Amino acid sequence: MGSRIKYLDLIKFFAIYFVILGHSIQYIGANPWQNIIWKFIYSFHVPLFMVVSGFFFSSSLKLSFGSFIKKKTIQLLLPSLCWYLILCLLNSALYSIINKELTLKYDLHGLLNSFWFLKSLFFCYIITYLSIKLFRNELAACIISCIAVCVIPFATYAAINFLLPFFWIGFYLKKYIAWIDGKGNLLWKISFVAFMLLFVFWNSKYTIYKSPIEILSYNPVSFSVGSFLIMLYRLFIGAVGSLLAIFSLRYLYHRFENNKITDKLCEMGKHTLGIYLIQTVIFEVFFFALSLSFDSLIVNLVSPFLSVLILLICSMLANMIMKGRYSKLLLLGMQG
Repeated sequence: MGSRIKYLDLIKFFAIYFVILGHSIQYIGANPWQNIIWKFIYSFHVPLFMVVSGFFFSSSLKLSFGSFIKKKTIQLLLPSLCWYLILCLLNSALYSIINKELTLKYDLHGLLNSFWFLKSLFFCYIITYLSIKLFRNELAACIISCIAVCVIPFATYAAINFLLPFFWIGFYLKKYIAWIDGKGNLLWKISFVAFMLLFVFWNSKYTIYKSPIEILSYNPVSFSVGSFLIMLYRLFIGAVGSLLAIFSLRYLYHRFENNKITDKLCEMGKHTLGIYLIQTVIFEVFFFALSLSFDSLIVNLVSPFLSVLILLICSMLANMIMKGRYSKLLLLGMQG
């Protein structure tokens, strides 16, 4: 498809808003794990971002492997590194001011795990690209790669084994978008009912943070039925939650198409990478230093408005960064 599917920008906007809202609840709440809004968001919001990312993957298959690696390194890893350096400098400056002691705060763990979603996305791109080129059959590539990351220990890094299936869902969503658009109303009803039924059983212990995918153990060799069942449940709720969000926002876009507010939201949705990077710094530096801890009622009242404010600030800063040739390259991975 050559033309831009504009409602995807609206989906990206709400996806990044959910990220910021989840972080707002996490950084100002006393117990985010038990917050109903937080649990709702974390049941599907990261998978939603990966589904949308996978939707745009097919154009990468036209590139040579060298060009593909170079493009994704600049686009995803370079900004991660540059923003990690900014994160370290700001944390060091803040720590030095508070403690009146000059300190440089950095560590290898932070370097490897900061902005983890972008690193997971980088490897999902590589795995999908190589598997399609190797097997020359998309379905075989999908099945084999998804099984492989569930049993290879390395794939726990940056939750690759959790997110790769959602990247493939996005790939197939693009492949069959014409058929899906024709069945939009029916698919919305199915995804709505499925998500509501699955969400009844959702618990914070099912998040990837508390229950990483550890199906196989190798010393000694054993198979974890519990981890396998949690993985399947998390896959289904993440998939139907993502599809519900996509079909709902697709309807809203067409309902309010050419509306000034819709156009503005879609415009911000084009810059989710910059917003994601900047909001990470805001939360991990300034909100972390504040150590706020409010009860759920205050958090649920304040966090939606706080999230809007942070999103607007991040969008403004991202637009400022885009005006500079080198800042755009280093901080947003954008060439030209």
